[in-house]
Amino acid sequence: MVFGCLADTSGPLTGVELKKLSEVFKGVDMILHAGPIGNLRVVEQLETLAPAAAVGGPADPAPVRSSTYVRQVLRFGDQSLGLMCGYGKPQGQKAFLIRQFMEDGATEGTTDPPPIQALVFGHNREAQARPGGGVFFFNPGSFLGRPPEGKKVSKRTVGLLYLIGKNWDGHVVGF
Repeated sequence: MVFGCLADTSGPLTGVELKKLSEVFKGVDMILHAGPIGNLRVVEQLETLAPAAAVGGPADPAPVRSSTYVRQVLRFGDQSLGLMCGYGKPQGQKAFLIRQFMEDGATEGTTDPPPIQALVFGHNREAQARPGGGVFFFNPGSFLGRPPEGKKVSKRTVGLLYLIGKNWDGHVVGF
């Protein structure tokens, strides 16, 4: 399976932005928006390209927050993917995000594997694709090109996430 991933939109996409996404996401099985969305019209626009799932974030306006989940777990066979906007600074963020998907703390503080095998998240705008602690962490960066905290320069990015068998991989695409 191939997933098109994005985060950090602030409102409806322009015709030029949607055309560029249609090129980058051509042939994807699903689009994942890791928030903030900015406007529910964005999800409708993404669904013209492929089935889409989206989560809201703390920076989203009330209509978006009341119509979207804070986090979702999507299942693909025996693999589970977490989708969440993310919060806070990059330090300690991965551990915080994983804790959000622990079922009633049942696996917290144990050696049990995490309940998800991949996690797509946004919010801090720091693009990354790397495994850690049994989970593949994927942040597509900023669709709008906003720089991560503490950095002055950034470019617009989205990502492609791959599930091949039980293996997750991904890469960030600048445009």
